[in-house]
Amino acid sequence: MAKNKLEVLFDRLREEGWYCGWAHYCCQQCAWMDVPDYFDPQYDKDGYLIREDKDGNEIEYKDVDLNKVLFNHSQDCQYDIDEEFMQSGLLEEGEDDFFEEWEAARWAEEDGQEGVMLEVAKAWGVESVLENQPEGLIREGSFVCYTPDMQTESCFCFSGDKEGVKNLKAILPIIEEMGCSYNWNGKGDMRISIDWS
Repeated sequence: MAKNKLEVLFDRLREEGWYCGWAHYCCQQCAWMDVPDYFDPQYDKDGYLIREDKDGNEIEYKDVDLNKVLFNHSQDCQYDIDEEFMQSGLLEEGEDDFFEEWEAARWAEEDGQEGVMLEVAKAWGVESVLENQPEGLIREGSFVCYTPDMQTESCFCFSGDKEGVKNLKAILPIIEEMGCSYNWNGKGDMRISIDWS
């Protein structure tokens, strides 16, 4: 499958040493903690960074420069399942009670319990909404997200300090070269919005 303009842009930025990411966990604050320390890190089955290769040689990882990052978080590309429940017409009574249970189920799945959200949907007779989600959605914790192929615009996080703003300004021509457009005030107090339609 051909890459969309955003994926082509990300490839180009990676050539320039940028870390680019999609659907980092939750919100902006959580997403920053989700940015890796290294490019292409390798982890063991317990989640620890592998420091040596099988011959005992130290693996040298390339550090991610936090002043050269561009990523969105799951709230930027979230599939609004709540809206789908509302529009389904299946929740005629007890809507508030359903959403209270649904939210508790989300938190339970965040804490590692599996299938809780489906159980709640079945109990309320709305599992068809879950079963009829668009194909290709990705899951990040309890967030269900669109892929870059399923939407054409998103806001992106970057380092808002002086160096980060300078670096972002330097890649604006690349964003346009790759066929994308952007909306940004040129300052560190506003995330950049990129359109790849």
